Amino acid sequence: ELSEDTTTAFAYIVVSSLVIHNVEPESFATFFDAIYWATISLTTVGYGDIYPVTTIGRIVTMISSVFGIAIIALPSGVITASYLDEINKKDE
Repeated sequence: ELSEDTTTAFAYIVVSSLVIHNVEPESFATFFDAIYWATISLTTVGYGDIYPVTTIGRIVTMISSVFGIAIIALPSGVITASYLDEINKKDE
């Protein structure tokens, strides 16, 4: 069973891919290119081999990046804090 965070990340990738593929088909020739771009952006690897060149494509990328941070970074902090709480409970 997939966790809620995994499902949210997958939904983010699909929605971002659909939007960028339709907004900038010149840079994202196939839907797989768009999936690849969204995955690389979400994981903050950012190879830079595929990227938007139009203003609207860049705006979509900026919005997508902000949501990507919320989807990955914030839950990661919560998970880490919970993990540290459990470690501290064992030490007491």
